[in-house]
Amino acid sequence: AVGAQPAILVPALALVPAAWFALVAAGLQGPPGRMVALLAIPPVSTYFDSLNAVALFGFPAGLWAAVPVVLLRALALALLTGLVLESLEAGRVSPAGLRRGLRAWPTAALAGLLGLGLMVLGSAILPFLGPGFGFLGSILTLVAAVFLFGYAPAAAARGGAGVVENIRRSVRGAMLPGSRQFLFSMLYVFVALPLMVALAPEGSTITVNPAFGTWVYALVAAFIHLGFLGAFAFRWMAAEPLLPEQPAAAAPRGRERRPRHRP
Repeated sequence: AVGAQPAILVPALALVPAAWFALVAAGLQGPPGRMVALLAIPPVSTYFDSLNAVALFGFPAGLWAAVPVVLLRALALALLTGLVLESLEAGRVSPAGLRRGLRAWPTAALAGLLGLGLMVLGSAILPFLGPGFGFLGSILTLVAAVFLFGYAPAAAARGGAGVVENIRRSVRGAMLPGSRQFLFSMLYVFVALPLMVALAPEGSTITVNPAFGTWVYALVAAFIHLGFLGAFAFRWMAAEPLLPEQPAAAAPRGRERRPRHRP
């Protein structure tokens, strides 16, 4: 769905140098290893967006500056999701996929902002748990956000529900019995973080001129992120038919029907 479609692959990979040049033009001086996160799925990418924003504008202004970056990333994520879904459904891509992706932008934006909110809340609470439990909590926060909101762009691109309902459907789809969505979300986080932190070349080098190997590594990592995006879209297509159109409504208290007893 991704690698066999040049109309998806080429623009997606072109976003990596375009985003890096935009960050450099804004004043970022590195490290180039952060390019590895440019196509990551939120909120994994949101963490690195926050680092870049703080590096450019300082703290706490950088946290506010991260908000428009999250919205721009949501637009790119939504458009790519629309194209990937069309590739999965029809084996091709067209402008119709872009229109579906544009329809999913508000939902993807809300999911990104919710992920950012979870990260900010975690950064305020987790340090009190100590370095060990705090680090574990930060990882689980990323996994939980991917688990809850990973389906949201695909749900919005395929359905006609409102933004809040798309988020609810994403959560309900993630919690389907036997879906193993939490394990899949954990797999993505445990693949993405080493790619972006431990293995990324020039991860601590301050320069605006990445080495050739860094460019190659960043593009390969972008393809891996894009493959996971396709996997989340495919998994949503499998989960969507199993969801009820509306969540089951609970009976009002004190008004449950009781069986009638005939004399």
